[in-house]
Amino acid sequence: MKRKKLFISLTAVCAVLVFLGIFVLMWYVGDSYKDFKKFSKEFAIEGLDDGAVPQGMTAYPSNYVYDVDETGKEKVKPQQYFLVSSYMSDGSASRIYVTVQLTDDKNKVTGYRYIGFVTLENEDGTPHLGHVGGIATNGAFLWVGHDDNVLVATASSKDYENILREIILKAQINLSGEAEEIQSVKFTSSFKANCNASFMVYFDDARYTDITYDRLYVGEFYRKGNYETDKSHRIETPNGYKNTAFMYEYNVDKKASSENPYGLTRIDQDEKDKTLSDNVPKIQKIFSIPEKIQGVAFSGRKGSNTTSSDPESMVVLSQSYGLANSHLLCFDWKLATESANRELYRSIAGESFAYKDVYRNRSNGDKTPYTDSGVYVYYLDKNNEKMFVNDYSVPSMSEGMCTATRAGANAAAITDVYVLFESGSKKYNFFTRESIKDVFRFVPTFR
Repeated sequence: MKRKKLFISLTAVCAVLVFLGIFVLMWYVGDSYKDFKKFSKEFAIEGLDDGAVPQGMTAYPSNYVYDVDETGKEKVKPQQYFLVSSYMSDGSASRIYVTVQLTDDKNKVTGYRYIGFVTLENEDGTPHLGHVGGIATNGAFLWVGHDDNVLVATASSKDYENILREIILKAQINLSGEAEEIQSVKFTSSFKANCNASFMVYFDDARYTDITYDRLYVGEFYRKGNYETDKSHRIETPNGYKNTAFMYEYNVDKKASSENPYGLTRIDQDEKDKTLSDNVPKIQKIFSIPEKIQGVAFSGRKGSNTTSSDPESMVVLSQSYGLANSHLLCFDWKLATESANRELYRSIAGESFAYKDVYRNRSNGDKTPYTDSGVYVYYLDKNNEKMFVNDYSVPSMSEGMCTATRAGANAAAITDVYVLFESGSKKYNFFTRESIKDVFRFVPTFR
């Protein structure tokens, strides 16, 4: 009898071990990611061996020194620079890693070159040790997400021309090892994001609206239980899908000066309202988005075979959390921004939109929250079959994304979307199914 019980126990243990073995085998090799086969590996994600955990990515062109003539004069041409924001797993100062895309005389991409990194400093000069998120730049301004703030940086002196050139030059110094101390970039201002500023993107193509402003989008991340958003941000779309987060649209102020530290059009900027406690950037539109969004990118595509009202118009959202497959959700941007797809925030929330920590100073000494009753909410609706045009299933832990135009090309030629992953960081080496250590590129299409 004892032998029989022992045999049953051993059989049960073996069955459990076999089940676990099959599960582990299927977990690590069982998913073929058919969609991911369409993606191309572009350049290495730098800093992984140093403990970097990549979060956000942006791209912007700047002059690149490609040769020196016989007189010693530098030869330059515009090239695309990719900036990747990372926090460090050892708790040291957050970093921005810089890679340049190289092209020939016909603007054909010939490769990439890593040129170094810079560390980040707070306004008071102390190292920025926080969990940086999304990153965006228009050359003159750098925007970085951190908790519920957007941190802003401009060039520390005119010698650098702009903040992008400062980052590039300091990154090259750090890579060369010429300086005694690691070169840093200091944030010069910040503003409340009215959400957890998880991701952002700079968009310089105004074809899809009547305005002529470039735009900055800042969005939040929602996951039930540990990454909650404001209840008014969790709303049901017209087609019954339960969105749980917001993405805000800001207008970029091309004439921004020292009087405007954010580089964005501010609330009551034209009136120069002296009663405001803080003249922060004005939210132009609100977009209701699904849960677990880590990044956003815009892709304009020419000549697509689709019934979309504007085949060049697409926005892509990077959706991921933990070890599950990531999804790149594609929406028709023109349909999303039509007036038929919007509602006033006050109609949804029952009250006007209030800016966080911004007040009107009344003559009697009272303070009242600054509110805006005219802000509209637009839906990125997964249940709208015409608007939700594709869903790419890719490996876990997709993060920030960006698009890149070739130097000198019209913004309308944007096609490729670059995707960043954090699964290659040492922090997750023992858990992920795939450890992605490169940035990948793809061309989103309609189903």
